[in-house]
Amino acid sequence: MRKYTFKTFLMFSAIQFSFCWFAVIQLSENQVEKNADADDTYVIIISIDGFPASALWDERFPLPAIRSLAENGVWSTHFVPSTPTVTWPNHTTLATGVFSDKHGVLTNGRFVRTHRGVGRQSNLDRSDLTSHPAIFDVAYEAGLITAEVNWPVTRNAETLHFSMPDAPGAIRSTTPQLLGELLEAGILKDDTDATFRSGTILNRDEIWTAAAEHLIINHQPNLLLFHLLNVDSTHHQFGEGTHPGFTALTLADAHVQRILNALDKAGIREKTSIFLVSDHGFMNVKQEVHPNILLRQHGLIESDDSGNLTGTRVYAVSNGGTAMVFALNPDTKEQDLEEAYNVLSEAEGISRVLRPDEYHQYGLPQPDENSSMGDLLLNASQHVSFGNAVMGENHIKDHDRVRGTHGYLSDVPEMKTIFIASGYGIRSGMELERIDNRSVAPTAARILGLVMEDADGEILEEIFENGER
Repeated sequence: MRKYTFKTFLMFSAIQFSFCWFAVIQLSENQVEKNADADDTYVIIISIDGFPASALWDERFPLPAIRSLAENGVWSTHFVPSTPTVTWPNHTTLATGVFSDKHGVLTNGRFVRTHRGVGRQSNLDRSDLTSHPAIFDVAYEAGLITAEVNWPVTRNAETLHFSMPDAPGAIRSTTPQLLGELLEAGILKDDTDATFRSGTILNRDEIWTAAAEHLIINHQPNLLLFHLLNVDSTHHQFGEGTHPGFTALTLADAHVQRILNALDKAGIREKTSIFLVSDHGFMNVKQEVHPNILLRQHGLIESDDSGNLTGTRVYAVSNGGTAMVFALNPDTKEQDLEEAYNVLSEAEGISRVLRPDEYHQYGLPQPDENSSMGDLLLNASQHVSFGNAVMGENHIKDHDRVRGTHGYLSDVPEMKTIFIASGYGIRSGMELERIDNRSVAPTAARILGLVMEDADGEILEEIFENGER
């Protein structure tokens, strides 16, 4: 047997390590290599969370970048979100082209029933929330480069080459190559979620915009989903139609302009189609209604003198402008729901109580199909939102000042938002009527030469230059 010296062993090991490292690099590069047969066509879907329809042409504040996209493309202020008008469900509809009855997302996470009530889980991967095909799945399978920045329900999605998700643990869930590049570029200070979360939402919008710029300039993904949050946060705190809200919208416009500048710098502006949308509008609210106080007063929730729940047959959980009502005792379910329906139907602050046979009108699943779906669905009255308090005498509480919220049924006028399509292949100077938000994904897919067979949304053929793409 041939004998090796220790020096020879080290040299041989180094060669092996170098070969393996080269293979890893090659594999990483292959994972983000474009299909050689794919056209150099690009789509960016920008979502400005909480952008109300009324804001697009409001002359009290400037939106030069956004309004230029509209004027040079097609636009609508009758863009109808899906029910409930909440961020994660609507961004999932925007990406999949189906309502919640098919993709299954009903809140920013999922509702979980316990014997004492109902809670919300949000520390979840995309696979925990939905398995319905999204536009990035179809694009990935076609060999296109896919990316998202702060898009909900994408955490650890296997069909995104670059991902920085809107989810708990966003930094540790960012794809390794992107994370390394953002650290090297100084866009992120370190690789911890604690540092990332230590700043305000203004800081995070800045980081997300810089990350999107980086991806466009350095990687030119065929599909980029990009989501801004400061407008939503500001409207929640101060209400819609206020000076802080106008300031937030104007700042969002500046972020949009930076995306356009990045496209110019990358040399792909002329081959990029831009969709600018939002997930919901906003309602200014002055009061909060607490259904659980009513349920407790009628014996459907029991508590001790300290306010601890000792028995819960029916429990309501807020989703902003709607609330899910869950029957938690299977032995008395039908009787409990009938009593709850009668109590809540007559309650001040609640405009509608929907039973499951009405859910299909809003693209909602049945409770026996989706455990996050309530056995009843409540919609709040005008300028009222829901809360989760159980204790107290008055089920309606006044806010100390006007605030903003969303989450109502999709036919509430204030929930309408905007749709803009502009750029490559898109007609110019065209206003559209009512648009269903399921249309975004299949229409964007068409531009990329893709077909979303599992989408229900109508492809907006009329927006394309010279007819069908």
